[in-house]
Amino acid sequence: MDDDRRNERYERTHDPSRVLAFSDGVCAIIITLLVIEIHVPALGNGESLRDAMRELRPSLIAFLISFVVVAIAWMGHRDLFAMVRRTDRGLVWLNILYLLPLCLVPFGASLIASFWNDPVALRLYGFLLVAVAVTRFWIWVYATGRPHLLVVPIDPRSRRLGIAVALGPGATYALAVVIAPSSPTASLLIYGGVPVVYFIAITIARSSAPAGAAERDFT
Repeated sequence: MDDDRRNERYERTHDPSRVLAFSDGVCAIIITLLVIEIHVPALGNGESLRDAMRELRPSLIAFLISFVVVAIAWMGHRDLFAMVRRTDRGLVWLNILYLLPLCLVPFGASLIASFWNDPVALRLYGFLLVAVAVTRFWIWVYATGRPHLLVVPIDPRSRRLGIAVALGPGATYALAVVIAPSSPTASLLIYGGVPVVYFIAITIARSSAPAGAAERDFT
């Protein structure tokens, strides 16, 4: 009986459902905060709505880029925890660390909405996205390297792909940070283009994956 209770307690304390619920809630709040930053323009001094909407364009661009960034981060989290059977202390703390830069994305989006051509704003935004990529890489490597935490061990090809989809965007965002002072427009274009390349790459990887590989379910 004592063994049964001990096993039941172990499973309950290592159940990933609460980690998932907390993470989903945080991502939902982050996306809500992104929307809140978009305000209906106030017209004045004979300004037309068309002119006011033109001024609102940076905020809309910052929202779209950041919305997709957070969505991709959430999907990566979903892909990982679809394979996780139980958590441990390290995975729980890495999950919290993963959410930290994500929570700052609305602040970064507000910066580039207000100062879209300012290298300081662009570099700070890029640092946040690099931090998201690094923490995604870290939590992926940690969890997939511990088969006892998974439903079934992950195949090597899918594990390598998970590493690539974390570090690839991170390296590209780092490039955008470097070139921001000399070419802020190119830096902003990189932030907007990386998610497009990501979706193309993940679609190709899914379609070319062998049957039974975990990557066939990657989003």
